[in-house]
Amino acid sequence: MNAMSDEIAVMLSAGSQEEAYRHHRELFTQPLFAQDWRTRPTDPGRRAYERYLRLLPRLRPMEAATDIGELVTLHEWATTVDPHLALLLSVQVNLALGTLTESPLSGEPERTRRRMLEGRAVGSYVVTELGHGSDLGHIETTAEFDPETREFVLNTPSSTAVKFMSSTAPPPLAGVARFGIVLARLILWGDDRGPYAFLVHLTAPDGTVVPGVTVRRLPDKPVLGIDNALTRFDDVRVGLDCLLSPDRTHVTAQGELVEPLAENSRTWRAISRVRLGRIAAAAMAAAAARAALSIAVRHASQREIESKAGGRIPLSHVRSHHGRLLDALAQTYVATLAVRDATYAFAGVPDEYAPVVTDEIALTKHFVTTVAAHACDEARDRLGAQGAFAHNRIVEYRALRDAVTTADGDSHVGALHAAYRRLALPEEKGTTRWDPARPCGADTPELWLRWLAVREEYLHRRARRLHATSGGDAQVRWDRTSHAALAAAEAHAAYKAADALARRVDAVSGATRRVLDDLLTLFAVRQCQSHGADLLPDGPFPTLTEPLPAIADRLHDRLAPHLRTLTEAFELPTGLLGTPFEAPEGFVSHYARALDPTGE
Repeated sequence: MNAMSDEIAVMLSAGSQEEAYRHHRELFTQPLFAQDWRTRPTDPGRRAYERYLRLLPRLRPMEAATDIGELVTLHEWATTVDPHLALLLSVQVNLALGTLTESPLSGEPERTRRRMLEGRAVGSYVVTELGHGSDLGHIETTAEFDPETREFVLNTPSSTAVKFMSSTAPPPLAGVARFGIVLARLILWGDDRGPYAFLVHLTAPDGTVVPGVTVRRLPDKPVLGIDNALTRFDDVRVGLDCLLSPDRTHVTAQGELVEPLAENSRTWRAISRVRLGRIAAAAMAAAAARAALSIAVRHASQREIESKAGGRIPLSHVRSHHGRLLDALAQTYVATLAVRDATYAFAGVPDEYAPVVTDEIALTKHFVTTVAAHACDEARDRLGAQGAFAHNRIVEYRALRDAVTTADGDSHVGALHAAYRRLALPEEKGTTRWDPARPCGADTPELWLRWLAVREEYLHRRARRLHATSGGDAQVRWDRTSHAALAAAEAHAAYKAADALARRVDAVSGATRRVLDDLLTLFAVRQCQSHGADLLPDGPFPTLTEPLPAIADRLHDRLAPHLRTLTEAFELPTGLLGTPFEAPEGFVSHYARALDPTGE
Protein backbone atom coordinates (compact mmCIF):
# COMPACT_ATOMS: atom_id res chain seq x y z
CA MET A 1 0.00 0.00 0.00
CA ASN A 2 1.12 3.59 -0.66
CA ALA A 3 0.48 6.75 1.34
CA MET A 4 -2.73 7.53 -0.55
CA SER A 5 -4.23 4.07 -0.03
CA ASP A 6 -3.29 4.26 3.65
CA GLU A 7 -5.12 7.58 3.99
CA ILE A 8 -8.18 6.27 2.20
CA ALA A 9 -8.18 3.08 4.29
CA VAL A 10 -8.33 5.15 7.47
CA MET A 11 -11.13 7.25 5.99
CA LEU A 12 -13.14 4.17 4.99
CA SER A 13 -12.84 2.61 8.42
CA ALA A 14 -13.74 5.82 10.27
CA GLY A 15 -16.61 5.05 12.60
CA SER A 16 -15.65 1.39 13.01
CA GLN A 17 -13.91 0.14 16.13
CA GLU A 18 -10.18 0.02 15.56
CA GLU A 19 -9.52 -2.68 18.14
CA ALA A 20 -12.34 -4.88 16.85
CA TYR A 21 -11.12 -4.33 13.29
CA ARG A 22 -7.58 -5.46 14.18
CA HIS A 23 -8.89 -8.47 16.11
CA HIS A 24 -11.03 -9.74 13.25
CA ARG A 25 -8.39 -9.01 10.65
CA GLU A 26 -5.95 -11.18 12.60
CA LEU A 27 -8.60 -13.84 13.16
CA PHE A 28 -9.61 -14.21 9.53
CA THR A 29 -6.13 -14.06 8.05
CA GLN A 30 -4.88 -17.09 9.97
CA PRO A 31 -3.95 -20.35 8.13
CA LEU A 32 -7.40 -21.83 8.82
CA PHE A 33 -8.74 -19.63 6.01
CA ALA A 34 -5.98 -20.21 3.49
CA GLN A 35 -7.63 -20.61 0.08
CA ASP A 36 -6.42 -22.98 -2.65
CA TRP A 37 -8.58 -23.01 -5.75
CA ARG A 38 -7.30 -26.47 -6.73
CA THR A 39 -8.65 -28.08 -3.53
CA ARG A 40 -11.99 -26.38 -3.03
CA PRO A 41 -14.32 -28.23 -0.62
CA THR A 42 -17.21 -30.27 -1.98
CA ASP A 43 -19.38 -29.26 1.01
CA PRO A 44 -18.67 -25.61 1.91
CA GLY A 45 -21.71 -25.56 4.19
CA ARG A 46 -20.25 -28.26 6.42
CA ARG A 47 -16.88 -26.51 6.34
CA ALA A 48 -18.56 -23.34 7.58
CA TYR A 49 -19.88 -25.19 10.65
CA GLU A 50 -16.47 -26.73 11.29
CA ARG A 51 -14.79 -23.34 11.05
CA TYR A 52 -17.42 -21.78 13.28
CA LEU A 53 -16.82 -24.29 16.07
CA ARG A 54 -13.05 -23.99 15.76
CA LEU A 55 -13.24 -20.20 15.89
CA LEU A 56 -15.84 -19.98 18.65
CA PRO A 57 -13.35 -19.57 21.53
CA ARG A 58 -11.78 -16.56 19.74
CA LEU A 59 -14.85 -15.05 18.11
CA ARG A 60 -15.79 -12.94 21.14
CA PRO A 61 -19.44 -13.81 20.48
CA MET A 62 -20.81 -12.01 23.53
CA GLU A 63 -19.08 -8.77 22.52
CA ALA A 64 -20.46 -9.08 18.98
CA ALA A 65 -23.93 -9.83 20.31
CA THR A 66 -23.95 -6.67 22.42
CA ASP A 67 -21.84 -4.19 20.41
CA ILE A 68 -22.95 -3.12 16.94
CA GLY A 69 -19.44 -2.04 15.90
CA GLU A 70 -17.98 -5.42 16.84
CA LEU A 71 -20.85 -7.17 15.04
CA VAL A 72 -20.26 -5.23 11.81
CA THR A 73 -16.50 -5.85 11.64
CA LEU A 74 -17.06 -9.55 12.36
CA HIS A 75 -19.48 -9.85 9.44
CA GLU A 76 -17.29 -7.85 7.07
CA TRP A 77 -14.19 -9.99 7.55
CA ALA A 78 -16.11 -13.26 7.55
CA THR A 79 -17.80 -12.28 4.27
CA THR A 80 -14.48 -11.55 2.62
CA VAL A 81 -12.88 -14.91 3.40
CA ASP A 82 -15.91 -17.26 3.56
CA PRO A 83 -19.43 -16.12 2.58
CA HIS A 84 -20.89 -19.42 3.86
CA LEU A 85 -19.41 -18.78 7.30
CA ALA A 86 -20.59 -15.15 7.25
CA LEU A 87 -24.21 -16.24 6.79
CA LEU A 88 -23.84 -18.83 9.55
CA LEU A 89 -22.37 -16.24 11.91
CA SER A 90 -25.20 -13.84 11.15
CA VAL A 91 -27.69 -16.37 12.47
CA GLN A 92 -25.62 -17.68 15.36
CA VAL A 93 -24.14 -14.50 16.79
CA ASN A 94 -26.67 -11.81 15.96
CA LEU A 95 -30.04 -13.53 15.76
CA ALA A 96 -29.78 -16.54 18.07
CA LEU A 97 -27.21 -15.52 20.69
CA GLY A 98 -28.27 -11.88 20.50
CA THR A 99 -31.90 -12.73 21.24
CA LEU A 100 -30.94 -14.96 24.17
CA THR A 101 -28.64 -12.27 25.55
CA GLU A 102 -31.26 -9.52 25.38
CA SER A 103 -33.69 -11.62 27.42
CA PRO A 104 -33.42 -12.22 31.20
CA LEU A 105 -31.05 -15.16 31.50
CA SER A 106 -32.24 -17.91 33.79
CA GLY A 107 -33.57 -21.41 33.44
CA GLU A 108 -33.65 -22.89 29.95
CA PRO A 109 -32.47 -19.76 28.07
CA GLU A 110 -29.34 -19.59 30.25
CA ARG A 111 -28.63 -23.31 29.84
CA THR A 112 -29.08 -23.02 26.08
CA ARG A 113 -26.78 -20.01 25.86
CA ARG A 114 -24.12 -21.86 27.82
CA ARG A 115 -24.34 -24.87 25.50
CA MET A 116 -24.13 -22.54 22.52
CA LEU A 117 -20.98 -20.81 23.79
CA GLU A 118 -19.44 -24.22 24.49
CA GLY A 119 -20.10 -25.32 20.90
CA ARG A 120 -22.63 -27.99 21.89
CA ALA A 121 -25.63 -26.26 20.29
CA VAL A 122 -26.40 -23.98 17.36
CA GLY A 123 -29.42 -21.77 16.85
CA SER A 124 -31.90 -20.94 14.14
CA TYR A 125 -34.15 -17.92 13.64
CA VAL A 126 -37.57 -19.38 12.88
CA VAL A 127 -39.65 -16.38 11.90
CA THR A 128 -40.99 -16.25 8.32
CA GLU A 129 -43.82 -18.49 7.14
CA LEU A 130 -44.99 -19.66 3.75
CA GLY A 131 -47.73 -17.04 3.81
CA HIS A 132 -45.99 -14.33 5.81
CA GLY A 133 -42.60 -12.78 5.05
CA SER A 134 -42.35 -9.04 5.48
CA ASP A 135 -45.79 -8.87 7.16
CA LEU A 136 -44.62 -10.58 10.34
CA GLY A 137 -47.34 -8.96 12.42
CA HIS A 138 -49.75 -11.43 10.79
CA ILE A 139 -47.89 -14.71 11.37
CA GLU A 140 -50.13 -17.64 12.31
CA THR A 141 -47.98 -20.03 14.36
CA THR A 142 -49.43 -20.15 17.90
CA ALA A 143 -47.98 -20.63 21.37
CA GLU A 144 -50.93 -21.23 23.69
CA PHE A 145 -50.71 -21.24 27.47
CA ASP A 146 -51.81 -24.55 29.05
CA PRO A 147 -53.04 -23.78 32.60
CA GLU A 148 -52.87 -27.43 33.66
CA THR A 149 -49.20 -28.03 32.82
CA ARG A 150 -48.14 -24.35 32.95
CA GLU A 151 -46.45 -24.59 29.57
CA PHE A 152 -46.77 -23.10 26.12
CA VAL A 153 -47.97 -25.39 23.35
CA LEU A 154 -46.77 -24.50 19.83
CA ASN A 155 -48.82 -25.41 16.77
CA THR A 156 -48.86 -24.73 13.05
CA PRO A 157 -52.58 -24.12 12.38
CA SER A 158 -52.52 -23.92 8.56
CA SER A 159 -50.41 -24.48 5.48
CA THR A 160 -49.60 -20.77 5.25
CA ALA A 161 -48.22 -20.96 8.81
CA VAL A 162 -45.50 -23.50 7.94
CA LYS A 163 -42.15 -21.92 8.81
CA PHE A 164 -40.13 -21.29 5.68
CA MET A 165 -36.41 -20.91 5.01
CA SER A 166 -34.99 -21.12 8.55
CA SER A 167 -32.05 -23.50 9.08
CA THR A 168 -33.95 -25.94 11.31
CA ALA A 169 -32.52 -29.21 9.94
CA PRO A 170 -30.10 -31.21 12.13
CA PRO A 171 -26.61 -29.66 12.02
CA PRO A 172 -24.10 -31.48 9.80
CA LEU A 173 -21.77 -32.16 12.76
CA ALA A 174 -22.20 -34.96 15.28
CA GLY A 175 -22.80 -33.99 18.89
CA VAL A 176 -24.31 -30.58 18.14
CA ALA A 177 -27.94 -29.89 19.00
CA ARG A 178 -30.21 -27.36 17.29
CA PHE A 179 -32.62 -24.90 18.91
CA GLY A 180 -34.81 -22.23 17.38
CA ILE A 181 -35.93 -18.70 18.20
CA VAL A 182 -39.52 -19.14 17.04
CA LEU A 183 -41.89 -16.23 16.42
CA ALA A 184 -45.42 -17.26 17.38
CA ARG A 185 -48.66 -15.69 18.53
CA LEU A 186 -49.05 -15.79 22.32
CA ILE A 187 -52.50 -17.14 23.21
CA LEU A 188 -53.69 -16.63 26.82
CA TRP A 189 -57.11 -17.90 27.84
CA GLY A 190 -58.21 -17.77 24.22
CA ASP A 191 -57.00 -14.19 23.79
CA ASP A 192 -54.45 -13.46 21.03
CA ARG A 193 -51.75 -11.21 22.56
CA GLY A 194 -49.70 -10.87 19.37
CA PRO A 195 -46.31 -12.16 18.20
CA TYR A 196 -43.60 -13.07 20.71
CA ALA A 197 -40.34 -15.01 20.47
CA PHE A 198 -40.01 -18.45 22.06
CA LEU A 199 -37.04 -20.73 22.65
CA VAL A 200 -37.80 -24.16 21.16
CA HIS A 201 -35.44 -27.14 20.97
CA LEU A 202 -35.51 -28.72 17.52
CA THR A 203 -32.97 -31.54 17.34
CA ALA A 204 -30.94 -33.54 19.85
CA PRO A 205 -27.11 -33.80 19.68
CA ASP A 206 -27.46 -37.14 17.86
CA GLY A 207 -29.52 -35.51 15.10
CA THR A 208 -32.90 -36.82 16.29
CA VAL A 209 -35.69 -34.34 15.65
CA VAL A 210 -37.71 -33.41 18.74
CA PRO A 211 -41.20 -35.05 18.87
CA GLY A 212 -43.85 -32.77 17.40
CA VAL A 213 -41.38 -30.97 15.15
CA THR A 214 -41.39 -31.87 11.45
CA VAL A 215 -38.50 -30.68 9.30
CA ARG A 216 -38.01 -31.04 5.57
CA ARG A 217 -34.76 -29.66 4.22
CA LEU A 218 -35.12 -27.46 1.15
CA PRO A 219 -32.87 -27.89 -1.89
CA ASP A 220 -29.67 -25.89 -1.62
CA LYS A 221 -29.54 -22.35 -2.87
CA PRO A 222 -27.21 -22.07 -5.86
CA VAL A 223 -23.55 -21.66 -4.83
CA LEU A 224 -24.16 -21.24 -1.09
CA GLY A 225 -24.85 -24.50 0.75
CA ILE A 226 -27.23 -23.12 3.36
CA ASP A 227 -29.31 -25.68 5.27
CA ASN A 228 -32.72 -24.04 4.83
CA ALA A 229 -35.84 -26.07 5.63
CA LEU A 230 -39.60 -26.19 6.03
CA THR A 231 -40.78 -26.62 9.63
CA ARG A 232 -44.09 -27.53 11.27
CA PHE A 233 -45.04 -27.69 14.96
CA ASP A 234 -47.66 -30.08 16.35
CA ASP A 235 -48.28 -29.75 20.10
CA VAL A 236 -44.66 -28.91 20.91
CA ARG A 237 -44.39 -27.95 24.58
CA VAL A 238 -41.94 -25.48 26.13
CA GLY A 239 -41.65 -24.02 29.62
CA LEU A 240 -42.80 -20.56 30.68
CA ASP A 241 -39.19 -19.41 30.86
CA CYS A 242 -38.91 -19.98 27.09
CA LEU A 243 -40.83 -16.77 26.35
CA LEU A 244 -38.06 -14.41 25.24
CA SER A 245 -38.34 -10.64 25.46
CA PRO A 246 -35.94 -7.68 25.71
CA ASP A 247 -38.45 -5.94 28.00
CA ARG A 248 -38.68 -8.63 30.70
CA THR A 249 -42.11 -9.64 29.47
CA HIS A 250 -43.21 -12.92 31.05
CA VAL A 251 -46.26 -15.04 31.80
CA THR A 252 -46.93 -16.08 35.38
CA ALA A 253 -47.92 -19.58 36.45
CA GLN A 254 -51.48 -18.23 36.66
CA GLY A 255 -51.41 -17.22 32.99
CA GLU A 256 -51.04 -13.47 33.52
CA LEU A 257 -48.99 -11.49 31.01
CA VAL A 258 -46.63 -9.15 32.85
CA GLU A 259 -45.04 -6.12 31.15
CA PRO A 260 -46.43 -6.87 27.67
CA LEU A 261 -44.70 -5.38 24.67
CA ALA A 262 -46.20 -2.12 23.42
CA GLU A 263 -48.76 -2.85 20.70
CA ASN A 264 -47.47 -0.20 18.29
CA SER A 265 -43.97 -1.77 18.23
CA ARG A 266 -44.67 -5.30 19.49
CA THR A 267 -43.45 -7.23 16.46
CA TRP A 268 -40.26 -5.20 16.19
CA ARG A 269 -39.58 -5.61 19.90
CA ALA A 270 -40.13 -9.36 19.66
CA ILE A 271 -37.61 -9.65 16.84
CA SER A 272 -35.37 -6.80 17.93
CA ARG A 273 -32.27 -8.36 16.39
CA VAL A 274 -33.63 -7.99 12.87
CA ARG A 275 -32.70 -4.32 12.69
CA LEU A 276 -29.14 -5.10 13.74
CA GLY A 277 -29.31 -7.92 11.22
CA ARG A 278 -30.16 -5.43 8.49
CA ILE A 279 -27.08 -3.36 9.31
CA ALA A 280 -25.00 -6.55 9.33
CA ALA A 281 -26.57 -7.55 6.00
CA ALA A 282 -25.65 -4.19 4.49
CA ALA A 283 -22.12 -4.56 5.87
CA MET A 284 -21.82 -8.03 4.30
CA ALA A 285 -23.10 -6.75 0.95
CA ALA A 286 -20.61 -3.87 0.94
CA ALA A 287 -17.77 -6.23 1.92
CA ALA A 288 -18.73 -8.56 -0.93
CA ALA A 289 -18.65 -5.62 -3.37
CA ARG A 290 -15.22 -4.52 -2.17
CA ALA A 291 -13.77 -8.02 -2.44
CA ALA A 292 -15.29 -8.63 -5.89
CA LEU A 293 -13.90 -5.37 -7.25
CA SER A 294 -10.48 -6.07 -5.74
CA ILE A 295 -10.37 -9.32 -7.68
CA ALA A 296 -11.56 -7.65 -10.88
CA VAL A 297 -8.91 -4.92 -10.64
CA ARG A 298 -6.13 -7.48 -10.07
CA HIS A 299 -7.37 -9.40 -13.10
CA ALA A 300 -7.49 -6.23 -15.22
CA SER A 301 -3.83 -5.45 -14.46
CA GLN A 302 -2.74 -8.96 -15.61
CA ARG A 303 -5.04 -9.78 -18.53
CA GLU A 304 -3.62 -8.47 -21.79
CA ILE A 305 -5.38 -7.84 -25.10
CA GLU A 306 -4.33 -6.57 -28.49
CA SER A 307 -4.09 -2.79 -28.65
CA LYS A 308 -5.81 -0.97 -31.49
CA ALA A 309 -2.50 0.88 -31.94
CA GLY A 310 -0.50 -2.32 -32.11
CA GLY A 311 1.13 -4.52 -29.50
CA ARG A 312 -0.58 -5.73 -26.34
CA ILE A 313 -1.83 -3.80 -23.33
CA PRO A 314 -3.45 -4.78 -19.99
CA LEU A 315 -7.20 -4.40 -19.71
CA SER A 316 -6.70 -1.84 -16.97
CA HIS A 317 -5.46 0.58 -19.66
CA VAL A 318 -8.67 0.31 -21.67
CA ARG A 319 -11.23 3.01 -20.80
CA SER A 320 -14.24 0.86 -21.71
CA HIS A 321 -12.99 -1.68 -19.16
CA HIS A 322 -11.59 0.40 -16.31
CA GLY A 323 -14.39 2.96 -16.66
CA ARG A 324 -17.03 0.42 -15.66
CA LEU A 325 -14.92 -0.73 -12.72
CA LEU A 326 -14.49 2.87 -11.58
CA ASP A 327 -18.25 3.45 -11.76
CA ALA A 328 -18.76 0.42 -9.49
CA LEU A 329 -15.96 1.57 -7.19
CA ALA A 330 -17.55 5.01 -6.78
CA GLN A 331 -20.81 3.38 -5.76
CA THR A 332 -19.05 0.94 -3.44
CA TYR A 333 -17.18 3.72 -1.67
CA VAL A 334 -20.35 5.63 -0.82
CA ALA A 335 -22.11 2.37 0.12
CA THR A 336 -19.29 1.49 2.52
CA LEU A 337 -19.59 4.87 4.22
CA ALA A 338 -23.38 4.52 4.33
CA VAL A 339 -22.84 1.40 6.43
CA ARG A 340 -20.43 3.29 8.69
CA ASP A 341 -22.98 6.06 9.23
CA ALA A 342 -25.81 3.61 9.89
CA THR A 343 -23.70 1.75 12.44
CA TYR A 344 -22.77 4.95 14.23
CA ALA A 345 -26.32 6.31 14.13
CA PHE A 346 -27.87 3.13 15.51
CA ALA A 347 -25.42 3.03 18.41
CA GLY A 348 -26.15 6.67 19.28
CA VAL A 349 -29.95 6.77 19.20
CA PRO A 350 -31.62 6.66 22.64
CA ASP A 351 -34.80 4.99 21.37
CA GLU A 352 -33.51 2.30 19.06
CA TYR A 353 -37.06 1.26 18.21
CA ALA A 354 -38.07 4.68 16.87
CA PRO A 355 -39.69 4.33 13.43
CA VAL A 356 -37.24 6.78 11.88
CA VAL A 357 -34.33 4.52 12.87
CA THR A 358 -36.05 1.47 11.41
CA ASP A 359 -36.72 3.31 8.15
CA GLU A 360 -33.19 4.71 7.79
CA ILE A 361 -31.73 1.24 8.31
CA ALA A 362 -34.15 -0.25 5.76
CA LEU A 363 -33.20 2.38 3.18
CA THR A 364 -29.49 1.91 3.86
CA LYS A 365 -29.80 -1.83 3.36
CA HIS A 366 -31.77 -1.35 0.12
CA PHE A 367 -29.21 1.12 -1.22
CA VAL A 368 -26.17 -0.96 -0.27
CA THR A 369 -27.52 -4.29 -1.52
CA THR A 370 -28.48 -2.64 -4.83
CA VAL A 371 -24.94 -1.26 -5.16
CA ALA A 372 -23.46 -4.65 -4.27
CA ALA A 373 -25.52 -6.39 -6.95
CA HIS A 374 -24.20 -3.98 -9.57
CA ALA A 375 -20.61 -4.22 -8.31
CA CYS A 376 -20.61 -8.02 -8.26
CA ASP A 377 -22.24 -8.21 -11.69
CA GLU A 378 -19.73 -5.74 -13.09
CA ALA A 379 -16.80 -7.63 -11.57
CA ARG A 380 -18.12 -10.91 -12.89
CA ASP A 381 -18.54 -9.49 -16.42
CA ARG A 382 -15.14 -7.76 -16.44
CA LEU A 383 -13.49 -11.11 -15.64
CA GLY A 384 -15.04 -12.68 -18.72
CA ALA A 385 -14.96 -16.49 -18.60
CA GLN A 386 -12.88 -16.35 -15.41
CA GLY A 387 -15.80 -14.75 -13.58
CA ALA A 388 -18.04 -17.78 -14.06
CA PHE A 389 -15.86 -20.07 -11.93
CA ALA A 390 -16.53 -20.41 -8.22
CA HIS A 391 -12.83 -20.46 -7.34
CA ASN A 392 -12.59 -16.85 -8.50
CA ARG A 393 -15.10 -15.96 -5.79
CA ILE A 394 -17.32 -13.48 -7.67
CA VAL A 395 -20.27 -15.87 -7.94
CA GLU A 396 -19.99 -16.57 -4.19
CA TYR A 397 -20.09 -12.89 -3.35
CA ARG A 398 -23.06 -12.32 -5.63
CA ALA A 399 -24.85 -15.29 -4.07
CA LEU A 400 -24.21 -13.87 -0.60
CA ARG A 401 -25.57 -10.51 -1.70
CA ASP A 402 -28.71 -12.23 -2.97
CA ALA A 403 -29.07 -14.14 0.31
CA VAL A 404 -28.78 -11.10 2.60
CA THR A 405 -31.15 -9.06 0.43
CA THR A 406 -34.06 -11.12 1.77
CA ALA A 407 -32.58 -12.74 4.91
CA ASP A 408 -33.59 -9.95 7.31
CA GLY A 409 -36.61 -8.79 5.35
CA ASP A 410 -36.79 -8.15 1.61
CA SER A 411 -34.76 -5.01 0.90
CA HIS A 412 -37.18 -3.73 -1.73
CA VAL A 413 -40.24 -4.27 0.45
CA GLY A 414 -38.50 -2.67 3.43
CA ALA A 415 -37.67 0.35 1.28
CA LEU A 416 -41.30 0.59 0.12
CA HIS A 417 -42.55 0.61 3.72
CA ALA A 418 -39.99 3.27 4.63
CA ALA A 419 -40.92 5.31 1.55
CA TYR A 420 -44.60 5.20 2.55
CA ARG A 421 -43.88 6.44 6.06
CA ARG A 422 -41.62 9.19 4.72
CA LEU A 423 -44.67 10.72 3.03
CA ALA A 424 -45.67 11.95 6.48
CA LEU A 425 -42.47 14.00 6.78
CA PRO A 426 -42.84 17.74 6.06
CA GLU A 427 -41.72 19.21 2.77
CA GLU A 428 -38.29 20.82 2.73
CA LYS A 429 -38.74 23.41 0.02
CA GLY A 430 -35.69 25.56 -0.51
CA THR A 431 -33.68 24.01 2.34
CA THR A 432 -30.67 23.49 0.07
CA ARG A 433 -29.29 26.52 -1.75
CA TRP A 434 -29.31 25.82 -5.46
CA ASP A 435 -28.40 28.12 -8.31
CA PRO A 436 -29.39 26.46 -11.62
CA ALA A 437 -27.25 28.97 -13.50
CA ARG A 438 -24.04 27.52 -12.05
CA PRO A 439 -22.99 24.63 -14.33
CA CYS A 440 -21.93 21.25 -12.98
CA GLY A 441 -18.85 19.62 -14.45
CA ALA A 442 -15.97 17.32 -13.63
CA ASP A 443 -14.49 19.81 -11.14
CA THR A 444 -17.57 20.78 -9.12
CA PRO A 445 -18.11 18.04 -6.51
CA GLU A 446 -19.77 20.49 -4.10
CA LEU A 447 -22.37 21.43 -6.75
CA TRP A 448 -23.10 17.81 -7.53
CA LEU A 449 -23.63 17.12 -3.83
CA ARG A 450 -26.07 20.02 -3.63
CA TRP A 451 -27.86 18.71 -6.69
CA LEU A 452 -28.30 15.32 -4.99
CA ALA A 453 -29.87 17.13 -2.01
CA VAL A 454 -32.13 19.29 -4.20
CA ARG A 455 -33.22 16.24 -6.18
CA GLU A 456 -34.25 14.48 -2.97
CA GLU A 457 -36.24 17.50 -1.76
CA TYR A 458 -38.02 17.89 -5.10
CA LEU A 459 -38.95 14.21 -5.36
CA HIS A 460 -40.21 14.19 -1.77
CA ARG A 461 -42.48 17.19 -2.40
CA ARG A 462 -43.83 15.63 -5.57
CA ALA A 463 -44.55 12.29 -3.87
CA ARG A 464 -46.41 14.00 -0.99
CA ARG A 465 -48.54 16.02 -3.36
CA LEU A 466 -49.35 13.02 -5.52
CA HIS A 467 -50.43 11.04 -2.48
CA ALA A 468 -52.56 13.91 -1.17
CA THR A 469 -54.38 14.42 -4.47
CA SER A 470 -54.93 10.74 -5.36
CA GLY A 471 -58.47 9.59 -4.83
CA GLY A 472 -59.75 6.23 -3.64
CA ASP A 473 -58.95 4.20 -0.54
CA ALA A 474 -55.54 3.91 1.10
CA GLN A 475 -54.44 1.04 -1.14
CA VAL A 476 -55.47 2.86 -4.31
CA ARG A 477 -53.60 6.00 -3.21
CA TRP A 478 -50.50 3.96 -2.42
CA ASP A 479 -50.64 2.14 -5.75
CA ARG A 480 -50.75 5.50 -7.51
CA THR A 481 -47.97 6.97 -5.36
CA SER A 482 -45.55 4.11 -4.64
CA HIS A 483 -43.26 4.72 -7.61
CA ALA A 484 -42.86 8.41 -6.72
CA ALA A 485 -42.42 7.68 -3.01
CA LEU A 486 -39.77 5.04 -3.65
CA ALA A 487 -37.89 7.34 -6.05
CA ALA A 488 -37.82 10.00 -3.32
CA ALA A 489 -36.67 7.51 -0.68
CA GLU A 490 -33.93 6.14 -2.93
CA ALA A 491 -32.78 9.69 -3.68
CA HIS A 492 -32.65 10.30 0.07
CA ALA A 493 -30.46 7.23 0.62
CA ALA A 494 -28.16 8.16 -2.27
CA TYR A 495 -27.70 11.72 -1.00
CA LYS A 496 -26.99 10.57 2.56
CA ALA A 497 -24.40 8.08 1.30
CA ALA A 498 -22.70 10.68 -0.90
CA ASP A 499 -22.73 13.16 1.97
CA ALA A 500 -21.04 10.55 4.17
CA LEU A 501 -18.13 10.55 1.72
CA ALA A 502 -18.09 14.34 1.35
CA ARG A 503 -17.91 14.84 5.13
CA ARG A 504 -14.75 12.75 5.33
CA VAL A 505 -12.61 14.26 2.56
CA ASP A 506 -11.46 17.19 4.73
CA ALA A 507 -9.41 14.80 6.83
CA VAL A 508 -7.12 13.72 3.96
CA SER A 509 -4.29 15.38 2.03
CA GLY A 510 -4.86 17.47 -1.07
CA ALA A 511 -3.91 14.78 -3.60
CA THR A 512 -6.10 12.19 -1.90
CA ARG A 513 -8.96 14.65 -1.63
CA ARG A 514 -8.89 15.28 -5.38
CA VAL A 515 -9.24 11.55 -6.02
CA LEU A 516 -12.12 11.22 -3.55
CA ASP A 517 -13.81 14.33 -4.98
CA ASP A 518 -13.62 12.70 -8.41
CA LEU A 519 -15.22 9.53 -7.02
CA LEU A 520 -18.01 11.59 -5.47
CA THR A 521 -18.57 13.46 -8.71
CA LEU A 522 -18.59 10.24 -10.72
CA PHE A 523 -21.20 8.78 -8.36
CA ALA A 524 -23.42 11.84 -8.81
CA VAL A 525 -22.99 11.87 -12.58
CA ARG A 526 -24.09 8.25 -12.81
CA GLN A 527 -27.05 9.00 -10.53
CA CYS A 528 -28.02 11.78 -12.93
CA GLN A 529 -27.74 9.48 -15.94
CA SER A 530 -29.65 6.63 -14.30
CA HIS A 531 -32.38 8.61 -12.55
CA GLY A 532 -32.51 11.95 -14.32
CA ALA A 533 -35.76 10.98 -16.03
CA ASP A 534 -37.40 10.96 -12.58
CA LEU A 535 -37.15 14.77 -12.65
CA LEU A 536 -39.11 15.27 -15.86
CA PRO A 537 -40.76 17.51 -16.86
CA ASP A 538 -39.91 20.37 -14.45
CA GLY A 539 -37.45 19.01 -11.91
CA PRO A 540 -34.02 20.46 -11.03
CA PHE A 541 -31.89 18.86 -13.73
CA PRO A 542 -28.37 20.33 -13.45
CA THR A 543 -26.92 22.73 -15.98
CA LEU A 544 -23.87 21.01 -17.46
CA THR A 545 -20.48 22.21 -18.68
CA GLU A 546 -20.50 19.39 -21.24
CA PRO A 547 -22.54 16.22 -21.92
CA LEU A 548 -22.74 13.72 -19.06
CA PRO A 549 -20.80 10.99 -20.96
CA ALA A 550 -17.97 13.49 -21.58
CA ILE A 551 -17.84 14.38 -17.88
CA ALA A 552 -17.71 10.70 -17.00
CA ASP A 553 -14.89 10.10 -19.51
CA ARG A 554 -12.91 12.98 -18.03
CA LEU A 555 -13.32 11.51 -14.54
CA HIS A 556 -12.39 8.02 -15.72
CA ASP A 557 -9.17 9.35 -17.25
CA ARG A 558 -8.21 11.07 -14.02
CA LEU A 559 -9.10 8.13 -11.79
CA ALA A 560 -7.63 5.34 -13.95
CA PRO A 561 -4.05 5.75 -12.62
CA HIS A 562 -5.45 5.28 -9.09
CA LEU A 563 -7.47 2.15 -9.85
CA ARG A 564 -5.20 -0.20 -7.91
CA THR A 565 -4.80 2.31 -5.07
CA LEU A 566 -8.58 2.54 -4.64
CA THR A 567 -8.86 -1.23 -4.12
CA GLU A 568 -5.68 -1.52 -2.03
CA ALA A 569 -7.42 0.84 0.41
CA PHE A 570 -9.83 -2.02 1.16
CA GLU A 571 -6.91 -3.61 3.07
CA LEU A 572 -7.31 -7.14 1.74
CA PRO A 573 -3.84 -8.71 2.04
CA THR A 574 -2.43 -10.42 -1.04
CA GLY A 575 -3.38 -14.09 -0.93
CA LEU A 576 -6.36 -13.61 1.40
CA LEU A 577 -8.93 -14.29 -1.32
CA GLY A 578 -7.04 -17.25 -2.77
CA THR A 579 -7.63 -16.46 -6.44
CA PRO A 580 -5.02 -17.10 -9.17
CA PHE A 581 -4.82 -13.32 -9.72
CA GLU A 582 -3.03 -12.97 -6.38
CA ALA A 583 -0.22 -15.34 -7.35
CA PRO A 584 3.19 -13.59 -7.45
CA GLU A 585 3.84 -14.86 -10.98
CA GLY A 586 0.45 -13.76 -12.31
CA PHE A 587 -2.60 -15.83 -13.13
CA VAL A 588 -1.39 -17.15 -16.51
CA SER A 589 1.78 -18.71 -15.13
CA HIS A 590 -0.09 -19.85 -12.04
CA TYR A 591 -2.66 -21.77 -14.09
CA ALA A 592 0.08 -23.22 -16.27
CA ARG A 593 1.98 -24.39 -13.19
CA ALA A 594 -1.13 -26.26 -12.05
CA LEU A 595 -0.70 -28.54 -15.09
CA ASP A 596 2.72 -29.63 -13.85
CA PRO A 597 2.25 -32.78 -11.74
CA THR A 598 5.34 -31.88 -9.74
CA GLY A 599 3.92 -28.45 -8.90
CA GLU A 600 7.14 -26.75 -10.06
